[in-house]
Amino acid sequence: MKRMLLMIVLLLLPITASAANFKFQKVRNNVYAAIAEPGGKAASNSLIIITNYQVILAGSHFVPETTREILDFVSTLTPIPVRYIILTHHHRGFNHIDFDLPANAEIIASGPTWQALKSEFRQIKNQVTFFDRGLTMKRGNTLIVISATERGHSEGDLFVYLPEEGILFTSDLFFNDVAGYMGDGSFRDWIGSLEIMSGIDADVVVPGLGAVTNADGIQRFQTFFREFTTEVLRLIGKGLEIEAAKRQFSLPQYENMPGYKVFFDVNFRRAYNELKALK
Repeated sequence: MKRMLLMIVLLLLPITASAANFKFQKVRNNVYAAIAEPGGKAASNSLIIITNYQVILAGSHFVPETTREILDFVSTLTPIPVRYIILTHHHRGFNHIDFDLPANAEIIASGPTWQALKSEFRQIKNQVTFFDRGLTMKRGNTLIVISATERGHSEGDLFVYLPEEGILFTSDLFFNDVAGYMGDGSFRDWIGSLEIMSGIDADVVVPGLGAVTNADGIQRFQTFFREFTTEVLRLIGKGLEIEAAKRQFSLPQYENMPGYKVFFDVNFRRAYNELKALK
């Protein structure tokens, strides 16, 4: 009953603003979700946290257009500047994302994400704080708990938890009723991260893609993830090579999920190659 009431409240929350790449939704007092619009330049959702003296942005896949859109939205809410950007992950080889960030903002990232940034030919201009397993920040009345997963969706994924507000931001470790990019995923480790996140006491979950939800959304993604992985393992167990396995792969219940067909080839190949190497 509590979750049903919560979802009703979420549906009734106003969409504060819409722009070319995001819809901005208030999820709690002074906490907003930037939800990526299909077909726009935003490849992932972001979280905006407004504290007494600082604004903190969490997310990834930042390009100049999406960063500017978020900053413009923040300026309609408060004159306080964005002081920190929690960079939840970075995909190696993507030099056009996560570099053009506000010069005065300090980046907070996991050690592996920092190493991924350093591997690019571009040089990051921002101050950077990186950490190993976890980092807790107290900003005014807001407590922010950041946890690193080592490997999951990519190397060094973070998820962000605001315990006093009951908000969990998973970034691309979880897609809500959407099939996202899994081409850098570590499937064995990823399932463990989903187990951890599903056990967190959060009323509101902001995913990497898709609408704001709750723990039920994570559980649906866990089901999809397990069935996807199980089907790949079944085909590997039959001794099929990758092209034959791809042709025989069948999960008809998910074929109409947004993004499923777009990312199927890269997601299947990553899962097949990684899981076969583990056998």
